[in-house]
Amino acid sequence: MKSPRYMILFFGWILFSSYLIPKEAEEYLKAGDDLYKKFDILNAARNYEKAFKIDPDNYNVMVKLVRIYNDIGEDFYEKRNMEKSEKYIKEAVKMAELFQQKYPDSADAYAYIAMSYGNLALHEGGKEKVKLAKKIEESAKKSIEKDPGKYLPYIILGIYYRQISNLSWIERLFANAFYGDVPDGSYEQSLEMFQKVLQLSPGMITATFQMAQVYRDLDNEEMEEKLLKKVLTLPIRDFRDKYSIKKSKIRLEELQG
Repeated sequence: MKSPRYMILFFGWILFSSYLIPKEAEEYLKAGDDLYKKFDILNAARNYEKAFKIDPDNYNVMVKLVRIYNDIGEDFYEKRNMEKSEKYIKEAVKMAELFQQKYPDSADAYAYIAMSYGNLALHEGGKEKVKLAKKIEESAKKSIEKDPGKYLPYIILGIYYRQISNLSWIERLFANAFYGDVPDGSYEQSLEMFQKVLQLSPGMITATFQMAQVYRDLDNEEMEEKLLKKVLTLPIRDFRDKYSIKKSKIRLEELQG
């Protein structure tokens, strides 16, 4: 019989090996990372896909692939190319579900499930939106439960609570009657989530812009304008930031015109 010490070492190696990566896959991963930093997300994705074919069980490969499928889907959505947006978002959903199956205790897995379902909801009708809404909130909260130090699930919940708050009473009544119970959410909860994001990642354009959107819904133009002006002073970290900056400039012209 093998000693307990041997068994501990053996299972420790199995766990550690899931984070190791073959040399060729590592090269593709590095190439993808370099392209991602330059916001060349389509070519970054091609390199991540090559790494995935070589090492489909690797945690780092999967997390980067599900992230970039969401990124590309969002980018095409901003460009109003809905066909390509939906195509990549559906790939993100498949990868997120596979990621969660292989790493069921991962906070990242739950966060990207929530993100992927949230993006999928942009392409779905009312009934499916309601079903996805429940999954989005549950998955994002599960991610926070597992690791409260990651900002992504707070961003997801912040956007989610704002969208839920935007429903008028008659829209909510209609949705409840035809699609089932619509989850609750408030502008206060939305602001709380974005404030948490900025605690974890100060100066993030996405969170600052989204907070401005909440204040716009609350008809608080003073706070909205203050945050939009701040967006224009912050460093670009993400491909989404260029869209937030563009929208901030347009809205500031409206407010100051």
